[in-house]
Amino acid sequence: MKRETFQCELITPGFCGGAEPDLRAEIRAASIRGQLRWWFRVLGGFQSLTPRNTADQEALIFGSTAGDEGNAGALRVQIALPVQSTLRNNADDLEAGMNSDLGYAIFPLRQFGDNDGKRGILSEGTAFSVVLTWRGDPKVWDSIRALIAVWTNLGSLGFRSRRTMGAIRSISPTLGLKAALGHFAKPLAVQIKAVTPQANNGWRPIAGALLKWYRSWRQHGQMNRRWDKHSKSWIAISPHQQNQNRAQPGFKYARRDHNEGLQEQGTSPPNPDPENPHGQAGQTFRPALGLPIIQFFSSLGGPNGPIPRTRATVNWEESVDGGRFASPVLLRPHKDAAGNWGALVIFVDSMQWPVRKQVYLNENARTVSLDLYNAMKADTSLTAFP
Repeated sequence: MKRETFQCELITPGFCGGAEPDLRAEIRAASIRGQLRWWFRVLGGFQSLTPRNTADQEALIFGSTAGDEGNAGALRVQIALPVQSTLRNNADDLEAGMNSDLGYAIFPLRQFGDNDGKRGILSEGTAFSVVLTWRGDPKVWDSIRALIAVWTNLGSLGFRSRRTMGAIRSISPTLGLKAALGHFAKPLAVQIKAVTPQANNGWRPIAGALLKWYRSWRQHGQMNRRWDKHSKSWIAISPHQQNQNRAQPGFKYARRDHNEGLQEQGTSPPNPDPENPHGQAGQTFRPALGLPIIQFFSSLGGPNGPIPRTRATVNWEESVDGGRFASPVLLRPHKDAAGNWGALVIFVDSMQWPVRKQVYLNENARTVSLDLYNAMKADTSLTAFP
């Protein structure tokens, strides 16, 4: 039997909810176990356990519910001491304004009506100890240590963890990521790249750099005209703003997705901007980065012009009955043993949108293209990591 304690800490605030996420946050062994299992599956299992397939390896390590009784796994995950917090925060508490990069990441935590948007939070710097006990073949122990090294370098915990929140690191022992990936059957199943931040002195500028990069692909430049309520007509936005929009790499992708939603409502703006978006009518891009997507329109265009303050909702979901799709793009602040920060963009190809699978826009089928996802991976402003 092998047993080791790993001293870890949160390097960004973590909304690590348990049974009552709106009231308190806590570090749970079950959450960590789930994270380890996810990374194990993504990376195709251990080389040390070949020729067993990934599913059989997973059952051996983590257990299985197959059969009448199921089987317990050989790996046990524990938290040495309970870590909980009754502190509750929302976007305002974190100084994440609506138009800020951080505000974009944690928009579900914004106050809305009677909902204060608050959830239990663990502050950055929160320390916790993970105890791993391995009851399997001792020859696999180095691979188990490699698995927790991958998680403490690339993983996270809690709500909005794919968008910079809940990032963690191992304080002791510190295990190298590059060597750890070598223990897996498919180390190239994830592509790790880095954004160059303008500042390198804490989690906020690092998270901000990641989110600014991400927004440049997903959010900017839907339209180049705005409705002027005084003249009751569409007028062009300033040339400076138009140039800023067009400079965003995701400009034409965002236009396609935005306009598909308007057309679905039958309320495309009169005299829309003539600049052609990428793709074809009925084709969309953003669902490949995660679902569901909800678009709100507060001023829609109709045959007689926009209807002031008329709000409509456009829903993009995985099937007619709804359903979620987790983004294969992870935004991960990173801090090494020497205290150096990095801004990692992790592309998990094994979890990308399935080819030929459709998405549903208000229950109407649309084709999903991976062109946006592939263009993000090819972005020359990103650098290799490690």
